Amino acid sequence: MKKKVKVIVLAGLCALGLCAWASQVVNPAIPSVITMEDNVPTGYEVIVLQGSLILNVGPNAIVAGASDNDIYIGFNQSFGNVSISIYNSMGSIVYNTVVNTDMQHVVIIPFTAASGSYTVELSNTHGYVDGDFERD
Repeated sequence: MKKKVKVIVLAGLCALGLCAWASQVVNPAIPSVITMEDNVPTGYEVIVLQGSLILNVGPNAIVAGASDNDIYIGFNQSFGNVSISIYNSMGSIVYNTVVNTDMQHVVIIPFTAASGSYTVELSNTHGYVDGDFERD
């Protein structure tokens, strides 16, 4: 009889532990909001991004800008792992990296490429955004 009670108590604790664990799981369909600037910093020309990395995001969920020396990307919401790629006008990739936006909310990419047109593309498992900028 005592063994049966121990098994029932142990099974109950395991079930309770699973319930507690399930309540801590983050739903990726509901992005968490990060409080930061909604605009690119002074000295950057705004890169207009089109597209969506996830449904139900705010209008300033991602901000991007280009300066003479680097590219600024700010994530005002978490999107999980995001691939950042920069393409030249011929469609060749000139830069690529992956960032975890749950941990890193600002990415500054040193970029001193030749003059011309470039496209920055951000993508994750839910979608992508892209925008063009000029390098003089």
